[in-house]
Amino acid sequence: MLPTFSKHCYRLLFCVGLLVYVGGSFAVTEPVRLVTEAWPPMSFEQDGVPTGFGVELVNQLQARIGQQEKIEILPWARAYAIANSAPNILLFATSISDEREAHFDFIGPIATSKITLYAKAEDPISIKQLADVSAAGIVGVYRESVGAQLLQQQGVTSLLVASFPQQSAKQLLFSRVRFWCQADLAVKHILEEVGARLEDVRPVYVVSEVNLYLAFSKGTSTDMVQRWQAELEKLKESGDFTRLYQKWFGALPPPLQHQIFWHKDN
Repeated sequence: MLPTFSKHCYRLLFCVGLLVYVGGSFAVTEPVRLVTEAWPPMSFEQDGVPTGFGVELVNQLQARIGQQEKIEILPWARAYAIANSAPNILLFATSISDEREAHFDFIGPIATSKITLYAKAEDPISIKQLADVSAAGIVGVYRESVGAQLLQQQGVTSLLVASFPQQSAKQLLFSRVRFWCQADLAVKHILEEVGARLEDVRPVYVVSEVNLYLAFSKGTSTDMVQRWQAELEKLKESGDFTRLYQKWFGALPPPLQHQIFWHKDN
């Protein structure tokens, strides 16, 4: 017969189960929650299964760390809000901004992308500087995106904000906006999702070139962030990172440098 345990004993066993003996001391090993957005080819769902470069990369890294958490694909604004609400949350892929520096620790970079304004292919518009944009027409952006933040910081006010990048692409194709602001890595896949082709649009202005990172919410332990970064470095040094990057981004050069940016206290 199995022994009968009191409620106190069960609580004690549960607490011990959350601990791992590391280097002569016990350390909490709460898994990191993984959140991202539908932003192909970085992250998206295919037949209900998360996939994409970022998804494959994070799954490889979490296997090396020793966890098997399901990746949640959410609207960007919701994913960002969740990651901004509690420790032990990993948000990907994101650029670094002044606002985000106060709330996240960043490791990477995992990709490099150009934030670009696109017009319809037949539109003859030429943009020499961002100051010309507001007078020329409305820009389609999606909520809380780096493109929206960069344009607002530069004084561009004629923005139509959508919840998803696919909505912004459709707004351009249906001439509801004159420009579409999007990272170049995702443009081809987003257009395909809405039944269009890359040849239907053309880049007219590069707003910024940015590196993209894995972002850990404020309060996540330093040890945990460093463990993920160490495994990312090993992946880059082994050549596996480059092979994965080329699988999804073709001939684009992968970022092989190693960086950690710790959050800045307010």
